[in-house]
Amino acid sequence: MELNKAFFGLYENWFIITNEELGEDKAIDLFTKVMRFGLKKAYDAYDVKPGPAKEFARVVKERDNSVGLRVEFPEVTDKKIVYRFIDDPFPGLKGKVNHSKLDRTYMQFKVDYILGKDWSYKTTKHIWKGDPYIEHIITKK
Repeated sequence: MELNKAFFGLYENWFIITNEELGEDKAIDLFTKVMRFGLKKAYDAYDVKPGPAKEFARVVKERDNSVGLRVEFPEVTDKKIVYRFIDDPFPGLKGKVNHSKLDRTYMQFKVDYILGKDWSYKTTKHIWKGDPYIEHIITKK
């Protein structure tokens, strides 16, 4: 499976132009809204309701794979999920925005919408910092 560069490239281009025209804060705010809108539509097709960690891993992996994004879940328990992106979905944005701001535009929604508000995430590794993958550790509060 190969990363769908056209799909992710469109988002990258959109962010770059919005950032140039409106500034980073507004670009992040609008990008977050676009991500939430698109991800909600995608996850609603799975009839997702906040719940089990195993369901999060299944649904997110299926959806990510459908756009060519390779991900893995080396640990999934009732209290902790390790979510790794083998591919960088937005390599064209490296150096244009802080990775934690960009990651938050989609990660917070995924966690809240599929798992519920009693979960949180922390990014522990990132390709932009030279790590071999992007890793998010999601834990139940």
